[in-house]
Amino acid sequence: MPYEAYIGYLDEQREAMAAGEPIVVEVRDRDTFERKVVRALVSPEPDGIPGGDELWVVDWIENREGAPWSIRVLEELGEEASAARADIGQDDLQAMAEESRKYTGSRYKGSTLPDMLGQEEIRKYHEHVAGRRPPTGG
Repeated sequence: MPYEAYIGYLDEQREAMAAGEPIVVEVRDRDTFERKVVRALVSPEPDGIPGGDELWVVDWIENREGAPWSIRVLEELGEEASAARADIGQDDLQAMAEESRKYTGSRYKGSTLPDMLGQEEIRKYHEHVAGRRPPTGG
Protein backbone atom coordinates (compact mmCIF):
# COMPACT_ATOMS: atom_id res chain seq x y z
CA MET A 1 0.00 0.00 0.00
CA PRO A 2 1.65 3.28 -1.02
CA TYR A 3 1.61 6.30 1.29
CA GLU A 4 2.44 9.97 0.96
CA ALA A 5 3.80 12.39 3.60
CA TYR A 6 4.94 16.00 3.69
CA ILE A 7 8.66 16.48 4.26
CA GLY A 8 7.81 18.78 7.18
CA TYR A 9 6.71 15.75 9.20
CA LEU A 10 10.01 13.95 8.56
CA ASP A 11 12.77 16.60 8.69
CA GLU A 12 12.99 16.90 12.47
CA GLN A 13 12.97 13.13 12.95
CA ARG A 14 15.91 12.09 10.77
CA GLU A 15 18.05 11.04 13.77
CA ALA A 16 15.31 8.74 15.07
CA MET A 17 14.81 7.28 11.59
CA ALA A 18 18.57 6.66 11.20
CA ALA A 19 18.60 4.90 14.60
CA GLY A 20 15.74 2.65 13.47
CA GLU A 21 13.33 4.10 16.04
CA PRO A 22 9.60 4.44 15.31
CA ILE A 23 8.32 7.97 14.63
CA VAL A 24 4.88 9.55 14.62
CA VAL A 25 3.96 10.89 11.19
CA GLU A 26 0.84 11.93 9.32
CA VAL A 27 0.47 10.07 6.04
CA ARG A 28 -2.10 9.88 3.29
CA ASP A 29 -3.03 6.49 1.88
CA ARG A 30 -2.51 6.96 -1.87
CA ASP A 31 -5.16 4.36 -2.72
CA THR A 32 -7.99 5.83 -0.62
CA PHE A 33 -6.63 9.37 0.08
CA GLU A 34 -7.42 8.76 3.74
CA ARG A 35 -5.41 10.77 6.29
CA LYS A 36 -3.80 8.71 9.02
CA VAL A 37 -1.51 9.53 11.91
CA VAL A 38 0.71 6.51 12.45
CA ARG A 39 3.63 5.26 14.48
CA ALA A 40 5.98 3.78 11.91
CA LEU A 41 9.50 2.85 10.93
CA VAL A 42 10.65 5.11 8.11
CA SER A 43 13.74 5.12 5.91
CA PRO A 44 14.75 7.49 3.10
CA GLU A 45 15.93 4.44 1.15
CA PRO A 46 13.38 2.70 -1.12
CA ASP A 47 14.31 -0.72 0.32
CA GLY A 48 15.40 0.54 3.75
CA ILE A 49 12.60 -1.16 5.71
CA PRO A 50 12.20 -4.91 5.14
CA GLY A 51 8.58 -5.63 4.31
CA GLY A 52 7.89 -1.91 4.04
CA ASP A 53 5.56 0.00 1.76
CA GLU A 54 6.35 2.94 -0.52
CA LEU A 55 6.34 6.38 1.10
CA TRP A 56 6.27 9.23 -1.39
CA VAL A 57 7.60 12.42 0.17
CA VAL A 58 6.27 15.77 -1.03
CA ASP A 59 7.24 19.33 -0.20
CA TRP A 60 4.87 22.14 0.81
CA ILE A 61 3.82 22.75 -2.80
CA GLU A 62 3.36 19.01 -3.35
CA ASN A 63 6.42 18.41 -5.54
CA ARG A 64 7.21 14.73 -5.12
CA GLU A 65 10.76 13.46 -4.59
CA GLY A 66 12.19 11.38 -7.43
CA ALA A 67 12.20 8.05 -5.58
CA PRO A 68 9.99 6.71 -2.80
CA TRP A 69 11.13 6.19 0.78
CA SER A 70 10.04 3.11 2.70
CA ILE A 71 7.64 2.84 5.65
CA ARG A 72 6.27 0.07 7.83
CA VAL A 73 3.23 1.17 9.82
CA LEU A 74 3.31 -0.26 13.33
CA GLU A 75 0.06 1.27 14.56
CA GLU A 76 -2.60 3.77 13.57
CA LEU A 77 -3.06 6.37 16.30
CA GLY A 78 -6.64 7.45 15.60
CA GLU A 79 -8.36 10.57 14.32
CA GLU A 80 -7.64 12.71 17.38
CA ALA A 81 -3.87 12.15 17.12
CA SER A 82 -1.62 14.70 15.48
CA ALA A 83 1.96 14.82 14.27
CA ALA A 84 4.26 17.83 14.48
CA ARG A 85 5.44 19.52 11.30
CA ALA A 86 8.81 21.25 11.22
CA ASP A 87 7.68 23.61 8.46
CA ILE A 88 4.69 25.01 10.38
CA GLY A 89 5.41 26.84 13.60
CA GLN A 90 3.24 28.34 16.31
CA ASP A 91 3.25 31.73 14.52
CA ASP A 92 1.84 30.11 11.38
CA LEU A 93 -0.90 28.36 13.33
CA GLN A 94 -1.79 31.61 15.11
CA ALA A 95 -1.98 33.51 11.82
CA MET A 96 -4.29 30.85 10.32
CA ALA A 97 -6.53 30.97 13.38
CA GLU A 98 -6.77 34.78 13.25
CA GLU A 99 -7.58 34.69 9.53
CA SER A 100 -10.36 32.15 10.05
CA ARG A 101 -11.85 34.19 12.91
CA LYS A 102 -12.33 37.15 10.54
CA TYR A 103 -14.83 35.18 8.48
CA THR A 104 -16.72 33.34 11.21
CA GLY A 105 -18.81 34.32 14.17
CA SER A 106 -22.34 35.58 14.57
CA ARG A 107 -21.94 38.56 12.23
CA TYR A 108 -20.81 36.66 9.12
CA LYS A 109 -21.66 33.04 9.94
CA GLY A 110 -18.89 32.04 7.55
CA SER A 111 -20.62 33.60 4.55
CA THR A 112 -17.85 36.06 3.70
CA LEU A 113 -14.75 34.83 1.92
CA PRO A 114 -11.39 36.52 1.55
CA ASP A 115 -11.56 39.11 -1.24
CA MET A 116 -9.16 37.45 -3.67
CA LEU A 117 -10.21 33.85 -3.04
CA GLY A 118 -11.05 32.41 -6.44
CA GLN A 119 -11.07 35.71 -8.33
CA GLU A 120 -8.48 34.58 -10.90
CA GLU A 121 -10.35 31.32 -11.53
CA ILE A 122 -13.62 33.22 -11.97
CA ARG A 123 -11.99 35.59 -14.48
CA LYS A 124 -10.57 32.69 -16.51
CA TYR A 125 -13.90 30.85 -16.46
CA HIS A 126 -15.78 33.95 -17.60
CA GLU A 127 -13.33 34.61 -20.45
CA HIS A 128 -13.56 30.99 -21.55
CA VAL A 129 -17.37 30.88 -21.45
CA ALA A 130 -17.82 34.35 -22.97
CA GLY A 131 -15.38 33.49 -25.76
CA ARG A 132 -17.29 30.33 -26.73
CA ARG A 133 -20.82 31.61 -26.35
CA PRO A 134 -22.56 31.99 -29.71
CA PRO A 135 -23.57 35.54 -30.50
CA THR A 136 -27.16 36.34 -29.68
CA GLY A 137 -29.04 38.22 -32.30
CA GLY A 138 -32.46 39.57 -32.65
